[in-house]
Amino acid sequence: ADLNEQPPLKICEFYSGIGGWRYALEKATSREDHDVALAVDASTTCNSIYEHNFGQRPTQRRVENITTSDVAGADGWLLSPPCQPYTRQHAMTDVSDPRAASLLHLADLVEQAPPRFVCLENVVGFASSESRERWHGALRRAGFARPKCWHLTPTQTGVPHERPRYFECAVRTNSDEDWASPAPTEDAWPGLDRTPPMRLVKEFLEAPYALDQCADASALIEPYRVPAKTIKSDAAWCFDVVDATDAIPTACFTRSYGRFNRGTGSVLRVRQMLNDPDLASLGFSRTTPDARPFGDT
Repeated sequence: ADLNEQPPLKICEFYSGIGGWRYALEKATSREDHDVALAVDASTTCNSIYEHNFGQRPTQRRVENITTSDVAGADGWLLSPPCQPYTRQHAMTDVSDPRAASLLHLADLVEQAPPRFVCLENVVGFASSESRERWHGALRRAGFARPKCWHLTPTQTGVPHERPRYFECAVRTNSDEDWASPAPTEDAWPGLDRTPPMRLVKEFLEAPYALDQCADASALIEPYRVPAKTIKSDAAWCFDVVDATDAIPTACFTRSYGRFNRGTGSVLRVRQMLNDPDLASLGFSRTTPDARPFGDT
């Protein structure tokens, strides 16, 4: 059926962040009037950005405190549970990690007040976790078909950013026939054999603040320059430097971005926009990993 001829969907958005799932839903359905009856996140910063993006401020509360009355009557659930229990950095602590408790709580709720569909996103390690097994067990008991699962990253759609993630979507059919067969590692995603050309990083800079459109670009960028003391630190060699005018993917950034160098995200090089002669003007020199000691800060 044409979704534009249907009533708006009533949505519950858990771990709502800055609204990525909501943007995805709007793009997938080509409409922006869905009723996000519940958006929940524990981060004050994320909630402020979400409010800026959508004019609606999420509820700042623990997902573990959500009740069946909060989610009753929802058409869909969108969720991105904490990823730390399923990462190598945190030793794949899985269900023993306290941060997995909120998803296990939602597994209980989905049996008591099941929506029509659920969509979940997490790191790739979630695919082999006990948490996923418990979540899928709850979905099956609640009448959902086996979820469709994919391992995707933005570069597959031409977006210059590497962020491998596990995605799954499940629809409630009140039948468990397809649970009888072994679950595939992942399902085929239509069109991934036709990856579009990689776009430039500069295309994703906010237009009003794009450096090559500013009269005083140097002053604008100054607060965001990498400090000299950081460049001189033992770990400075490990910066992932990405040029805004190249079609080279940026790396996934973490909450430690700006505080730690190793594995926290890419550093944007804007030489052409600022008319700097070369990387040396920014305090960088070319080197190799074995040329200097490695530190965490």
